Amino acid sequence: MKKIIIVEDDEVIREELQCFLKKYGYEVNAPRDFTNIIEYIKSENANLILLDINLPLFDGYYICREIRKHSHIPIIVVTSRNTEIDELMSINLGADDFITKPYNLEILLARITNIFKRIDTNFKTNSILNYKNFKLNLSNATV
Repeated sequence: MKKIIIVEDDEVIREELQCFLKKYGYEVNAPRDFTNIIEYIKSENANLILLDINLPLFDGYYICREIRKHSHIPIIVVTSRNTEIDELMSINLGADDFITKPYNLEILLARITNIFKRIDTNFKTNSILNYKNFKLNLSNATV
C-alpha cells in the first residue's frame, strides 16, 4: 500500500483529502503539528508528499528544498497561490507537480496515479541486476 503524507494546515482540506485518498486505498498521514515537519517526513518513509506552500513556521518552499537534500520522494505542491512565479519556484526547488486550489479531486488523483505508474515502471525497468553470469531479479527476489 502506498503511503502519502499531506502537509496542509487547513483542517477541512486536510481531512477531505485524507478521506478521499483512503477511499482509493492509500495509507494517508496528515500531521497537524508542523514544528518538526521535516524530521517527521524523513521518519515516515512515505511514497509521496502533498505539500501546501502557506504553512505556519516553515513555508512549503523551505520544506521542499530540505526534503530534496536527502530524498527523491515525489512532491506535489497543492496551494492557493496561483502565480507563475509560485509554480516556477516549486518546480525549481524540486517539486514534481503543482496544482492550485480549488482543485478537482479526480484530477489530483490522476496526477498521483501517474507519478506512481512512472515510479513503478522505473523500478521494473531497473529491477534486474547483472553481475558476471548472475542475474538478480529484485522484484521477485530470484537469482
